[in-house]
Amino acid sequence: MVVVVRRNVAGLVVVFVGAAVVQLATSNTYLRYVKPGMRWMLLAAGLILIALAVFDVLADTRKKPAAEHADDGHGHHGLPRAAWLLLIPIFALLVVDPPALGADAAQRQSPVAAKPADPKSNSWLSNNSQGDAPVALAVRDYSVWAVWEKESMKGRAFQLTGFVTPAKNGTWYVTRIGLTCCVADGTAFMVEARGQAAPPKNQWVTVTGQWAEPTKRTDGDVAALTVETVKPVPAPANPYE
Repeated sequence: MVVVVRRNVAGLVVVFVGAAVVQLATSNTYLRYVKPGMRWMLLAAGLILIALAVFDVLADTRKKPAAEHADDGHGHHGLPRAAWLLLIPIFALLVVDPPALGADAAQRQSPVAAKPADPKSNSWLSNNSQGDAPVALAVRDYSVWAVWEKESMKGRAFQLTGFVTPAKNGTWYVTRIGLTCCVADGTAFMVEARGQAAPPKNQWVTVTGQWAEPTKRTDGDVAALTVETVKPVPAPANPYE
């Protein structure tokens, strides 16, 4: 039956969509798109799609048709050919490991970190006296605190891990992309690295150094670090903060 064939093919497409979502959720690939906390929602959504598609096709094939329909000569067997094009991006999700947002995305944004509505407390720094080992800090946090919490950051050493974003005149930044929900709302957090030559673009590095006076720009101040060491590192499983 024409209707049954169409239903079966449509169900197959939905099953592939669900399978692609499940594959993303059961591997680290989903971290290229959304925050870690959304993994179980993706997994549930994929399984629900598969279950609904299978149930719909099975229920439809068990129904006794009310009337027999013959081919009307217009080539309406199954879905239109264009509908099969939907499978191309689905198969791509299954076999291609997409790159995370990197320097190209960061270069389209300003390195100025907006003033936080509710600044975090830096009281933990009291346990790290000046001159102690560098404090490992998220690039997101350093880019904000180094500008808006200067007094608690001055004279201290820090360690940051991110990818290299080159700028003009030899300037470069240690960068991480921060997500609120997914890559569609990704925000680049950048710290100007001073005192060392720029590694290759998009190279992941761990840098250590001293807090430096922020760079002033017309649109605001940019966090800076006087870098003492630069160590290339592999990209983390979760590239976002």
